[in-house]
Amino acid sequence: MPKFACMCGYVINLSNGTSESELTLVSDRVIEEVGDLVSKGGLSESEFYSAIDSKSITVYRCPKCERLHLEEGGRNKFRSYIREEGK
Repeated sequence: MPKFACMCGYVINLSNGTSESELTLVSDRVIEEVGDLVSKGGLSESEFYSAIDSKSITVYRCPKCERLHLEEGGRNKFRSYIREEGK
Protein backbone atom coordinates (compact mmCIF):
# COMPACT_ATOMS: atom_id res chain seq x y z
CA MET A 1 0.00 0.00 0.00
CA PRO A 2 1.99 3.03 -1.20
CA LYS A 3 -0.49 5.67 0.03
CA PHE A 4 -3.17 5.88 2.68
CA ALA A 5 -5.88 8.56 2.61
CA CYS A 6 -6.99 9.79 6.03
CA MET A 7 -10.60 10.80 6.63
CA CYS A 8 -9.43 14.44 7.00
CA GLY A 9 -8.17 14.37 3.40
CA TYR A 10 -4.44 14.13 4.15
CA VAL A 11 -2.66 11.50 2.05
CA ILE A 12 0.03 9.57 3.93
CA ASN A 13 2.87 8.48 1.63
CA LEU A 14 4.04 4.97 2.54
CA SER A 15 6.09 4.23 -0.58
CA ASN A 16 9.44 5.30 0.90
CA GLY A 17 9.97 2.14 2.97
CA THR A 18 9.52 2.87 6.66
CA SER A 19 7.37 5.86 7.53
CA GLU A 20 6.95 7.93 10.69
CA SER A 21 3.20 7.52 10.14
CA GLU A 22 3.26 3.70 10.12
CA LEU A 23 3.35 2.08 13.56
CA THR A 24 3.16 -1.48 14.88
CA LEU A 25 0.99 -2.26 17.89
CA VAL A 26 2.20 -5.29 19.86
CA SER A 27 0.92 -6.59 23.20
CA ASP A 28 3.24 -6.81 26.20
CA ARG A 29 2.70 -10.57 26.27
CA VAL A 30 4.03 -10.97 22.72
CA ILE A 31 7.02 -8.77 23.53
CA GLU A 32 7.82 -10.99 26.55
CA GLU A 33 7.44 -14.18 24.49
CA VAL A 34 9.73 -12.87 21.75
CA GLY A 35 12.17 -11.53 24.35
CA ASP A 36 12.38 -15.00 25.90
CA LEU A 37 13.16 -16.50 22.49
CA VAL A 38 15.85 -13.88 21.87
CA SER A 39 17.48 -14.47 25.27
CA LYS A 40 17.68 -18.20 24.54
CA GLY A 41 19.63 -17.34 21.39
CA GLY A 42 17.46 -19.39 19.07
CA LEU A 43 16.02 -16.60 16.97
CA SER A 44 17.41 -15.16 13.74
CA GLU A 45 16.65 -11.60 12.65
CA SER A 46 14.00 -12.73 10.16
CA GLU A 47 12.40 -15.01 12.78
CA PHE A 48 12.33 -12.08 15.22
CA TYR A 49 10.39 -9.90 12.77
CA SER A 50 8.08 -12.77 11.81
CA ALA A 51 7.25 -13.44 15.46
CA ILE A 52 6.39 -9.77 16.02
CA ASP A 53 4.53 -9.25 12.74
CA SER A 54 2.39 -12.37 13.07
CA LYS A 55 0.73 -11.01 16.22
CA SER A 56 0.78 -7.27 15.59
CA ILE A 57 -1.66 -4.64 14.37
CA THR A 58 -0.56 -2.08 11.78
CA VAL A 59 -1.48 1.47 12.72
CA TYR A 60 -1.31 4.56 10.51
CA ARG A 61 -1.15 7.92 12.32
CA CYS A 62 -2.14 11.01 10.39
CA PRO A 63 0.33 13.87 10.94
CA LYS A 64 -2.39 16.44 10.21
CA CYS A 65 -5.31 15.42 12.46
CA GLU A 66 -3.56 12.74 14.60
CA ARG A 67 -6.22 10.12 13.80
CA LEU A 68 -5.14 6.52 14.32
CA HIS A 69 -6.20 3.98 11.69
CA LEU A 70 -5.90 0.37 12.91
CA GLU A 71 -5.81 -2.31 10.25
CA GLU A 72 -7.98 -5.32 10.99
CA GLY A 73 -6.10 -8.57 10.37
CA GLY A 74 -4.14 -7.32 7.36
CA ARG A 75 -7.29 -7.15 5.24
CA ASN A 76 -7.09 -3.46 4.23
CA LYS A 77 -10.07 -2.73 6.48
CA PHE A 78 -9.56 -0.11 9.14
CA ARG A 79 -11.05 1.22 12.35
CA SER A 80 -10.30 4.90 12.85
CA TYR A 81 -9.95 6.77 16.13
CA ILE A 82 -9.55 10.47 16.76
CA ARG A 83 -8.22 12.08 19.92
CA GLU A 84 -10.86 13.44 22.25
CA GLU A 85 -10.23 16.90 23.59
CA GLY A 86 -9.98 17.05 27.38
CA LYS A 87 -12.44 19.05 29.43
